[in-house]
Amino acid sequence: MPIPLKWKIDECSVYFGRLHVRGWCHVAGTTIQSVELRFKETEVARSLHSYGIPSADVAKAVDPSAERCRFDEWLEIPTETLGRDFSLRVRLADGSEVLTGSAHQNANEGDPYHVSWVRFLQLLNDIPAGAVLEIGSRARSGVIRRNSIPSRLEYVGLDILPGPNVDVVGDAHSLEKLFGRDRFVAAFSCSVFEHLAMPWKVAIELNRVMKTGGIIFTQTHQTWPVHEEPWDFWRYSAYAWQTLFNQATGFEVLIAASGEPASIYALRANPVTSDLPGQPAYLGSAAIVRKISDTNLTWPVPTEIAATGLYPKGETIVRLQ
Repeated sequence: MPIPLKWKIDECSVYFGRLHVRGWCHVAGTTIQSVELRFKETEVARSLHSYGIPSADVAKAVDPSAERCRFDEWLEIPTETLGRDFSLRVRLADGSEVLTGSAHQNANEGDPYHVSWVRFLQLLNDIPAGAVLEIGSRARSGVIRRNSIPSRLEYVGLDILPGPNVDVVGDAHSLEKLFGRDRFVAAFSCSVFEHLAMPWKVAIELNRVMKTGGIIFTQTHQTWPVHEEPWDFWRYSAYAWQTLFNQATGFEVLIAASGEPASIYALRANPVTSDLPGQPAYLGSAAIVRKISDTNLTWPVPTEIAATGLYPKGETIVRLQ
């Protein structure tokens, strides 16, 4: 019978070349003698000497006997191991051991930002037929989401530049010109909206190409370093989505979430910025919205004017597979 280990990684962050790991693990009815981190695809392992910190919150939420099951520790590990996934190896009082699954996956469980993507895929399972558009489909870092879409639905990958996993090359600010009206039952984008010169125009264009009742998933950043310069324009809180997707643009927001918690450190601290690390910040912002009606709104500003000399030229090239 499997040993009923319960555990949670609250933090596994890297600061100045060290790993900071916080969390807890507990097995009801027995005592945990030691906990060790084992890094995947390496021989690196580190014992957590801090295990046994008081954990009244876990005792209240999980098991009254889980009174001292937390750990909070800074670890020196090889540079090439920083950021890698790891597991916990838990040794029990009877000498038996339990090896957990992915710590990174465990840390993401329950995070609203990640849960929203799972919810979007669940909603797709309820759609019997139709086409799904991905905006920004080019596999820049090798990530392809085409296979996440149910096979009965037609997948169309759009990107402003040609590359792997791109079916149509074009600008998201001109979706109606590319696809016509009422083409898609669903659409999604990941780490794209911060790079859109006029995201409000893209919201209007999405209304044009979506069928009424269609769903859209958007995922971008609330906090992130400047990247892909000079095409880095915006950051979004969970509250930003209602300003783009609302009754006037023909949408309703079903879910709006922040996630991937982070800390911000100022390199030049002063009385205003010195308290930043303790303030809430999130790497991710996501939303699921539904088209509820057509919109008459327009934004007749060409991308070439909004981002003069900066924006890549998205020719209309169709390579549907």
